[in-house]
Amino acid sequence: MADGSKIEWTDATWNVVIGCDKVSPGCDHCYAIRTAHRMQANPNPKIAAAYAGTEADGEWTGQVNLVEDRLELPLSWTRPRRIFVNAQSDLFHKDVPDEFIARVWAVMALAPQHTFQILTKRHGRMRSLLNADYFHELVQDAIGSLVWGGAVKGAIADNVRARNNAWLPLTRAWPLPNVWLGVSVEDQQRADIRIPHLMATPAAVRWLSCEPLLGPVDVINGLGDSWLTGIDWIVVGGESGPDSRPMHPEWARSLRDQCDVAG
Repeated sequence: MADGSKIEWTDATWNVVIGCDKVSPGCDHCYAIRTAHRMQANPNPKIAAAYAGTEADGEWTGQVNLVEDRLELPLSWTRPRRIFVNAQSDLFHKDVPDEFIARVWAVMALAPQHTFQILTKRHGRMRSLLNADYFHELVQDAIGSLVWGGAVKGAIADNVRARNNAWLPLTRAWPLPNVWLGVSVEDQQRADIRIPHLMATPAAVRWLSCEPLLGPVDVINGLGDSWLTGIDWIVVGGESGPDSRPMHPEWARSLRDQCDVAG
């Protein structure tokens, strides 16, 4: 959790969920596991509690912790930021309740000064949830609880109301204009599986994280050129850390050239 990040493509991280499990080769050397191992021994009891039980012997245990006391943090940040949501987990993990995800969406709706960057490997749940009318209703209920139910208090509440004199029509926008939705694409197999689900998910901005890139990826010819006409941004990078797998520079150049062709 940081207001300020070493990740090149974002300004801050907002970790309201900690803990995960591995679903594809891109997870094999996950940096978040090393972070969890270190943070479980943090002298700050709140930080240690957030990571408790999530990591053992260099692997995720599968335990997912919801960090409730971080939910409202972006509401207190008045300077606009690009915020990476859940650098230490996956918001669409099966153990994160729909209601909790709706509360995250409510906070994002009430913080239109920020851009929120969400990345998932759970493409199926993302697609089904964000296309469901009942989830939109959950978000509206969560907004009401935050603003009118007294969950947002003091200076934060004043900031929210000052920014949102017309908050109701603003937060009813769907998809939220300040939320970017992306999927991880580490190889062609994952591209073929995940990108179609992303394309079928309502989003103001769609993006791909080809990081760690483990092989060449063709996004133009995978399902025809319709992929790149609906994708706004692609991040490419190699793996880092112990036992990192190499990325051939030509794989990155190819993606750059495909983006250039697509404009």
